[in-house]
Amino acid sequence: MAALKNDMSVAKPQRHCLLAGGVSRADLELHFPSIKQAFIPHVVRYGNTNPNIRKADGEHGESIEWKVSCYMEVSTGGGARQKGIEPSLELLGACRPLLEQCDRAFVRYYESLHGPRSVKKLVRMQSFVTRYRPNPQEAGLLRHIDGANVDGSIILALSGADGSGAPTDISFEGGGVSVWERPGASPEEVCFDYPMLPGDVCLLDNSVWHQGNPISAGERWALVIFYQTKEANRKHRMASIIIAMAAQVRAEEAAAAAGAAEAAAAAPAR
Repeated sequence: MAALKNDMSVAKPQRHCLLAGGVSRADLELHFPSIKQAFIPHVVRYGNTNPNIRKADGEHGESIEWKVSCYMEVSTGGGARQKGIEPSLELLGACRPLLEQCDRAFVRYYESLHGPRSVKKLVRMQSFVTRYRPNPQEAGLLRHIDGANVDGSIILALSGADGSGAPTDISFEGGGVSVWERPGASPEEVCFDYPMLPGDVCLLDNSVWHQGNPISAGERWALVIFYQTKEANRKHRMASIIIAMAAQVRAEEAAAAAGAAEAAAAAPAR
C-alpha cells in the first residue's frame, strides 16, 4: 500500500483544507473495482431547504428520496435517517484500506487544528460511498453541514473530471466541493472551491458549510466519513434521554385524556 502523503499545511484560520493526492492513484485503481461491484445504494429520506443554496445549483426540498449512497457504517450516536438501514459489509471490506488511510489523515489534520491529543477516541460515526449522476436529486448534495454530533469529516474523491486520469470507466463534468467560511472576525463569507481530483481528500472541521457541487454528465464517486473524536458526549446522550422521556410522558397524557373522554361519552346523562 502506498504511504499516505503528509502535507498538512492549513492556512489559518481555515477550518477545512485540501490534502491533494492524499490517497495514491495506484490505491484507487486497486480498490475501486471491488467498491463499484459492492455498491448498492440505500434509500433514505433527506430534507434540505437551506435558503442560502445558490439558485444556479438547484434545490432539494423538505423530504426527498436520497438514493445515491451506500452506507458501510452507521453509529447509534447519530444519523437518525440511516438507523433503519442494513450497512453493507461487502462494501466495508472493499473500502477498509482507504478508510484506514483516511483515519490517519483526519487525526493529523484535527490535531493540527485543535492541538496534540485532541483526538481522545476516533470513531467513524458514518462511512459511505456516494455515486452522483446527472439526474434530479442525484447530481450533487447542496449546501449543508454534517450534523451536531459530528466533530469532523472527510471527503475522498474516488473519481475525477474528464481528463484528470480518473480510475473509473466513466468520467464526469462539473462537480468538486465548495466550502464556506467567515475567516476570523470577518462578517463576509468566503467560498472556497476544491476541484477534487482522484485521490484528493477534503478535510472539514465540525459545522462547516459545504456542498458536493452538481455534475452535468457522467458519474462522480466519493467516499465520505463522519467522525467523533472523543467518547460519546454525555450532554447529547442526556438530551436524547430527556427528549425520549418527555415524548413518553406526552403519549401517556394523551392516552389518559382519550380514556377520560371515552369514559365521559359512555357515562349515562344525569
